[in-house]
Amino acid sequence: MNLRVRELPLGNGAQPFIDVLWRVYDGDPAWIPPLRRVMRDRLDPRRTPFLRYSQAQLFLAERDGVPIGRISAHLNPLHDQKWGEQAGFFGFFDCIDDDEAAAALFAAAEGWLRERGARFSRGPISFSLNDEAGCLVDGFETPPMIAMPHGRRWFPNLIENNGYAKIKDLWAYHYPVDSDLEERRRRAYDRVHAMERVRVRPFEKRELRRDVRLAAEIYNDAWRRNWGSIPITEEEADRLAEELVQFADPSLTAMIEIDGEPAAMVIAIPNLNECARDIDGRLFPLGWAKLLWRLRRGPRSGRVMLLGVRERFRTREFAHLGVMLTAEIHVRGRAHGYDWAELGWVLEDNDLLNSALRRTSAHVYKTYRIYQKSLAE
Repeated sequence: MNLRVRELPLGNGAQPFIDVLWRVYDGDPAWIPPLRRVMRDRLDPRRTPFLRYSQAQLFLAERDGVPIGRISAHLNPLHDQKWGEQAGFFGFFDCIDDDEAAAALFAAAEGWLRERGARFSRGPISFSLNDEAGCLVDGFETPPMIAMPHGRRWFPNLIENNGYAKIKDLWAYHYPVDSDLEERRRRAYDRVHAMERVRVRPFEKRELRRDVRLAAEIYNDAWRRNWGSIPITEEEADRLAEELVQFADPSLTAMIEIDGEPAAMVIAIPNLNECARDIDGRLFPLGWAKLLWRLRRGPRSGRVMLLGVRERFRTREFAHLGVMLTAEIHVRGRAHGYDWAELGWVLEDNDLLNSALRRTSAHVYKTYRIYQKSLAE
C-alpha cells in the first residue's frame, strides 16, 4: 500500500489536518471532538499570534489517499531567546497505530527542523507550553478537559520507537469542590480577606481585556523560572480575552490587589468539553444553541488554567496568597454548583506546588509526557 506524507499550508488549507482526528479517535469512548472552528483558528496566522512571530509547518500522512496521521514542526524564537537554545518542536501528533506512518511523520518533521538549524526536537507541544502540551501516558479512560490534549494508548510507543526519551512529565490533578475547605485553607482564606491592604475581586467582564493582560503580566512574573516557560505576549493575552468573553464565568476568576497593585490572580474556566460531547465539533446548525444552553445551565466541572503570585509578594506577610487562591476558587466554584475542577498542568518536579496540592483533597489523575530527541547527525 502506498504511504506518503505531504505538507499542508496553515490557514484555509489546513482542513485535512483537522479532519484526520475523526479517523485516529474512531472507537475511543473517552474522546470528545474539539470544536472545529476553534481548531481552524489555532492553525490560522490571522487568528493565532504565535504563528505570526514563529515558523511552523503541518504534515499529513496518507495511505492510499486516506489520511491516517498528522504532526506539526515549529520553531519558537521566544523560547530560544529566553533559554539560549536552538530548539525545535513537534506538536499535534495524532496517528493510527501504525509504526510506518509514525516514522514517516517524524522523519518529515525532523527534516524540516534540521534544515532550519534546530539541535533537538521536543514535544508534543502545540504550539507552546502556554497551549496544549504533552503526550497522555496515564488517564486514557477519562475525557479530555477543555484546552488539554487527549491521546490513544499507542501514542507513547510510536514516539519512543522513533528515538525519543522522556524529558519531563506534567501532572493534572482532580480536585473535588463539593466538600468543605479543610481548616488550613479556611484560615488562609479568612486571613487574606481580613487584610486591610488587600482587595479581592473577580475579573470584570466589561474590562476582560484589561484584566487578562494584568493576569498575563502576573503569570509571566510568577512562572518565569519554570522549566521551558515562555512569556504570554500582549497580543496572545488579547486573543485569550477574546476567547474567554464567549464562555468565561467571572465568578471563577479572582484578582488580588495589594495597595491597589495587582499581585496575584487565578482564572478557572467552565469545562466546555462537558457541554460539547455530542455535537461532533460542529457549532452549526444546532451545536451553538446546545452549547450556550448547557453553559447557562452550568457544567459540573471546570479547569484552573492560570494561577500565580508575583515574586515580590512572596513574603512572610503575604505567605498565604497562593493557598488562598485555591481556596477562593473552591468557595466560588462550590457556590455555583461545580462538583470538581482540574488543576493543571503542574511540572512533576515543582515540589512546592505539588506538596501544597497533596495537602488538599486533590489527586493526580492524568500524566502527560514531554519527549526530546537530539537532531545531531
